[in-house]
Amino acid sequence: MGSKKIPQTLNGHFSLVLIITIMMVTHSHGFQLEIRNELSGRYRRLVYKCWSRDNDLGWREDWPDQQKNWSFAMSLFHTFFHCNFHTGYGRVDKQLVVSWEMKEQCGDRDKCTWVVKKDGLYLRQWKTKFFSNKYGNERWNEYVQHDVLQKAWS
Repeated sequence: MGSKKIPQTLNGHFSLVLIITIMMVTHSHGFQLEIRNELSGRYRRLVYKCWSRDNDLGWREDWPDQQKNWSFAMSLFHTFFHCNFHTGYGRVDKQLVVSWEMKEQCGDRDKCTWVVKKDGLYLRQWKTKFFSNKYGNERWNEYVQHDVLQKAWS
């Protein structure tokens, strides 16, 4: 009996071509991480620093209604962002996990939004509601937000 051989390309490196192809496909999907300051009351300034294994995003200072977005490519693996948040109400050290599972928790958009409020750090979840007129010939969708407390100030 003859032996079966794995197809060879690029001088016999079929597995290398397969790995590179998978990486190109998974890294082609962009994703955004957003941090929003929605503090109210006396202490409205937000100071925070975020970093991942590969990137130090530095210290930032935001006032109410300001936000910061970071864009990056999603892969098959998790991306961990560690953030230290400081306000007049307290501080939170939180690991923001960005992965395909987290994308489902964040909602129907290609963005995870973390919201800083007076009582703590929230994850903003988005859901799409579909509407149509009474005849059914016009359809539109609308994003509806729902904020879920992730960690209170300490």
